[in-house]
Amino acid sequence: MWTNQMLKQNAWNSLKPYYWTAFGVTFVTSLLGGNSNFSGSFGGSGASNSYSESGGGSDLSSGEAIGILIAMLIVFVIAMAIALAVYSFLGGVVKCGECKFFCKARTGDVNFGYVFDNFQGGRYMPTVKVMFQMQLEITLWSLLFIIPGVIKSYEYALVPYLMAENPYLTKERALQISKQTMDGEKMKFFSLGLSFIGWLFLGAMACGFGIMFVTPYMEATYAEFYTCMRAKMIATGITSEEELTGYNNYNNFGGGYPQQDNYNSYVNQNPYQNQNYYQNPADPYQNQNPYQNPADPYQNQSPYQNSYPQDNHTPHVNLDKNPYDNNNNNNPY
Repeated sequence: MWTNQMLKQNAWNSLKPYYWTAFGVTFVTSLLGGNSNFSGSFGGSGASNSYSESGGGSDLSSGEAIGILIAMLIVFVIAMAIALAVYSFLGGVVKCGECKFFCKARTGDVNFGYVFDNFQGGRYMPTVKVMFQMQLEITLWSLLFIIPGVIKSYEYALVPYLMAENPYLTKERALQISKQTMDGEKMKFFSLGLSFIGWLFLGAMACGFGIMFVTPYMEATYAEFYTCMRAKMIATGITSEEELTGYNNYNNFGGGYPQQDNYNSYVNQNPYQNQNYYQNPADPYQNQNPYQNPADPYQNQSPYQNSYPQDNHTPHVNLDKNPYDNNNNNNPY
């Protein structure tokens, strides 16, 4: 069973060789709005507070107060719509790219270009649709005293990773997979984020700028968390390897924890990585060539040398004798 300490230790071990590249990735993602969550700010009571500050104790008539309230509500809705559109069409797509970078980097495939991967190859609009739907639901739930929106954001925490791995998932399916997988895992995810409180406090002491140096460590840890959730969703039948990877388009997501001594050996490998079907202990041939198995009558010989067609021109070889024996009258050679 995985623990927070295990995830963080593996994240730190894999992050050290490419930390500054990861820092650049998180910096660009934050700059483009991929690491911001605007739903919380809209879910609060900012409008009501502003009204009480402006209207309380004033000489405004009830009609004027209602007019101001309606105007503030309109501004609020417009601002929310703009923020939602910006996140969906830009920040959310970049966020998926960031998730892809860290999932790939944990196996040694470090490529800064993954940040913008979902903008190309026909992946952009499918990603936008899913990220828009996800953020819209989180935002609307956040209007109910914020906490429901936080819970919803935990339910959909895996969506950017799913879209990074297979951007052609429908919005219904992507949200469903994340919601089902995170069932029973939300408190664990909350505690994982809470475990960074010390690092975030130290970062905040440096005028908040230090938090940027902690973000790569956090994102690498969340990529480890997704790996565990990925194993869960496959093991429990929530989804399959084919669906996650785009129907046999394996792209090296998930897999075991990185080996500390050699990360680069995992680059561009099949997601089954260190396994070989013919070397699996469940394979009866194990490390043997099936044509060299003692049960094979041909053993070390080519299986085709004793199987000439039986016709009037090609003599039959007596298998009781060595076909290469010169005393064998039936030797075709």
